[in-house]
Amino acid sequence: MTAQQRIVIIGAGLSGLRTAERLRRSGHEGPLTLVGEEVHPSYDRPPLSKALLVQDETPSAPPSLRAEEKYAELGLDRRLGLRATALRPADQVVELDDGSRLGYDQLVIATGSRARRIAAWEHHDNVHTLRTFEDCLALREDLRAARHLTVVGAGVLGGEIAASGRALGLDVTLVEAMSVPLERVLGPTLGSSVADLHRSHGVDVRLGVAVERIEGDHRAERVLLADGHTIETDVVVVAIGSVAETSWLAGSGVRLADGVVCDAYGATDISRVHVVGDAAVMVHPGSPTPLRLEHWTSAGDTAAVVAHNLLADPDQRRPLTEVPYFWSDQYDVKIQGLGLPSPEDHIDVVAGEVGAHSFLALCSREGRVTAAFAMNMPAPLARCRKAVADGESLDELVERAPWAPRKVST
Repeated sequence: MTAQQRIVIIGAGLSGLRTAERLRRSGHEGPLTLVGEEVHPSYDRPPLSKALLVQDETPSAPPSLRAEEKYAELGLDRRLGLRATALRPADQVVELDDGSRLGYDQLVIATGSRARRIAAWEHHDNVHTLRTFEDCLALREDLRAARHLTVVGAGVLGGEIAASGRALGLDVTLVEAMSVPLERVLGPTLGSSVADLHRSHGVDVRLGVAVERIEGDHRAERVLLADGHTIETDVVVVAIGSVAETSWLAGSGVRLADGVVCDAYGATDISRVHVVGDAAVMVHPGSPTPLRLEHWTSAGDTAAVVAHNLLADPDQRRPLTEVPYFWSDQYDVKIQGLGLPSPEDHIDVVAGEVGAHSFLALCSREGRVTAAFAMNMPAPLARCRKAVADGESLDELVERAPWAPRKVST
């Protein structure tokens, strides 16, 4: 790629901004355009379900990822409050909803995802999803006039919202269709520890049951579960995952399957079109098949890979090598995970106690470490990163026990 080629990034969230930053840091001097659907400069989303929900003062703006005065250093053509409506690869053009057309030499798709919704519940004013800063403000307002909160979905986002509800003094019911929270990530044993964590903080946790319907006129008044139970409530939050934001790519020829399909280098089947962040369906270390990850760190990891590959010679391109990592702060507990376990993995708790919400657990398959999870043991987990990345022998890792405190000789 020549130094003056026009690079257009569609999506001004974390992955889009990180791609732009990495391109400049790596020496790209050509035109660089960043298009974002929201009017706000790029901001951090994790605080929306935690600090911004519970703080006393209504926030006037979301937490920016980059100070405004620092944008000049990037030499960006920022187009905020605009949505991409179509991609025309044959013309190397993106159409925007203001009628304008952006030409590109290289295109990066960074449109991320949107909250999954249930159409039948949309007419209730107090049924919320949480994805944007405006979603956060609307939910804050309802929570402060409520006594009871129902959260549908006990994944990372649902768990954080439930914890925030308790911090606000609300009665909280957490409903999950799976047998335990985060079952696909943690498995039944460790997932049960998350349920116990919420119960220990006074949350009414309902597991293995779906929501049949929500009743009420303009506002939800009760949630009816498939097991026949009814929950009287003031606010409902639907936290049942996300959908990749790819509607604008219809008819473009870009291959879609729960997101934008790409190779290990972030390149799609369409020449000069790449993808980063939540929208990317790609092979991650430890995964035999492509998948879409919504982890905060994956946004930066994929951005770094694509930015490098856009500027590199073909034989110098690099695949994604970073091990997937996620974290979630709920109450006074930090939940963390490294790697991609499978339901067939064996789980060993090698430090701490699950019941005390302070432990380190290793997942293994055929004697090799595949993943690690921890509650309130961030340093021990960090010391397992290389072992997970290398698929180290479980026995050898346990023998080394890098998580165990070492005595300092004097």
